[in-house]
Amino acid sequence: MTAAESILVGQSKPMRRLRQTIATVAPARVPVLIEGSTGTGKELAASLLHELSGRRGAFVAFNVCAVGDTMFEDALFGHTRGAFTGAAGDTPGFLREAHGGTVFLDEISGLPLPLQAKLLRAVETGVFRPIGSSRDAMSDFRLVAATNEQVESLVAAGRFRADLAHRLSGIVITLPTLAERLDDVPMLVEHFARGVTVTPGACRALQERAWPGNVRELKQVVDAALVFAHGVLDADAVATALTHRPRTGVANVTAPSMLADDYLASERRRLLQLLDGAAWDTDRAAAGLGIHRSTLYRRLKRLGIALPPVRRAREQCVVRDVRPDSHAFALIRAN
Repeated sequence: MTAAESILVGQSKPMRRLRQTIATVAPARVPVLIEGSTGTGKELAASLLHELSGRRGAFVAFNVCAVGDTMFEDALFGHTRGAFTGAAGDTPGFLREAHGGTVFLDEISGLPLPLQAKLLRAVETGVFRPIGSSRDAMSDFRLVAATNEQVESLVAAGRFRADLAHRLSGIVITLPTLAERLDDVPMLVEHFARGVTVTPGACRALQERAWPGNVRELKQVVDAALVFAHGVLDADAVATALTHRPRTGVANVTAPSMLADDYLASERRRLLQLLDGAAWDTDRAAAGLGIHRSTLYRRLKRLGIALPPVRRAREQCVVRDVRPDSHAFALIRAN
């Protein structure tokens, strides 16, 4: 198995074509937009683009919805010492961290219009101004963005700037859904099973299902089946795992990842609003929720919310080795 095949697993025609496209596009400087449904592996495709690009800098992945609107510029562009209360030193921001490498902007479709305008100049020129600085900064980054919605539809709906869409869409790569490459299910199951023997019956049972959550959902089911497997992942283990997962009202369709995504998106929005209102002071935010700060940290991690660099540096020692009380664990179970 090649390095590319170990990152994007599968030997179906859509996957062979996808890896070939990525290998062709990777060395170019042109921006790439990756489109694909939830769970199809957009970040994996972006990392493979960087791996094959020959660029020696870092691969920096940034979920643009993972920080609040007020912290977006700080996270992306960085700041200088004294730019705001608590800015004890210079912070480079994700674009400068990706100098000589690749910056991956995930969930770009969720970026609010005002922030799209701020991103546009940096995308066009590689030039941006850190918060508090009197001079522009530059970064030689290769841009890769991802969305689970078609950009043309977003532009038509007035949710995305046409000029930014043009800049991002130098080359558009569309990832296949799992339903379009069911032949890859046995190989994916073997990959996720981590050396546990998988029977043909287990693979057949998994190939017969609809996968609205795509590869991510398949991995969740395999992980659950491994819990019930006794040294061998068979059809019984798969069936047992499926009985312990949420179900929709549609026959032969289980979409727990979609249900979870909706819930997590709602919870993420509420927590981001609270953090913005508390100026990203985690003590204030935890007090507002009536929870211990260590519980808040775990919730941030679970929801994929990144602390701004200045907060992350200040509170790293606090997060380490924190043991929550039983009340905190109860809150985690409840959420």
